[in-house]
Amino acid sequence: MKKIICFGFCVVFFLPSYFAYAQENTEVREIPNLVSAVREANPGDYILLPSGRRYTLTSAEIEIVRGNFDYGDLSALPTETRSDGTEVITISEAHTAYIFPDGQSVHMLKSGRSFSEYMRNYVENRYYIAHYIDYLGNPHIFGPAPQRDIPVFRAAVEFYLVSDGNEIHENVTVTAYNYRGETFRMIYGPTSDWQWGNVRGNFSPIGESHTLEFDIE
Repeated sequence: MKKIICFGFCVVFFLPSYFAYAQENTEVREIPNLVSAVREANPGDYILLPSGRRYTLTSAEIEIVRGNFDYGDLSALPTETRSDGTEVITISEAHTAYIFPDGQSVHMLKSGRSFSEYMRNYVENRYYIAHYIDYLGNPHIFGPAPQRDIPVFRAAVEFYLVSDGNEIHENVTVTAYNYRGETFRMIYGPTSDWQWGNVRGNFSPIGESHTLEFDIE
C-alpha cells in the first residue's frame, strides 16, 4: 500500500514539471541561418533576416534539408483552392506551387536555397537539360531571360505539355533572376537530345500559358 501511495505522489509531483519542460521545449526559437541549424529545427522556429523580418520554418522545409521530403507528393501540405480551380500549395515561405485545372503547374521560389534544393532533388532527377542554341549555332546550358527589373532573387519553374500533333511530352522552363549574380532561362525536356533557341522543331506548347507575377517585396 505504501508503494502505491508513493507512486501516486511521484506522479502528481513530477507531472507538472514534465509538462512545463515539454511546453518550454516546444516554444519557437530563433536559429542561425545555417543548413545545420535548419536540419535540427522544429516547425515554427524562425530565422531573423537582415531586414528584421522573421522567416518561419515549415515542417516540409525542414524535411527538405534533412533529405526526407518527396516533392512528387504535395497532398499533405497546406492548400488553398481558388475560385477558378487553381490549387495554391505552400511548401515554405520561399516556395509556393500553383497547380492549374488543365494540369500545368508553376513553382515560384524566393530564395537561392529553396531553388537549389528543388532543382537538385526533383527537376534534375526527372528531366534532361535542353541546350540553348544561339544564332551562331553554338550550344549553351543557359539562354537569355526576359528583361525584367527584379532587384532580388526570384525564380519560376513551369511544367507544361508540348506536342508535334502526334507525340506529347512534358517540358520544364526555369526562369531565374539574380541567382548568384546571374539572370537566365533554362529548359528541361524528356530526352537528352532536346534543344531550344535557334532551332527548327515541330513541338509547341499545348493549352494556354500561365503567367504569374513575381512578388519582389
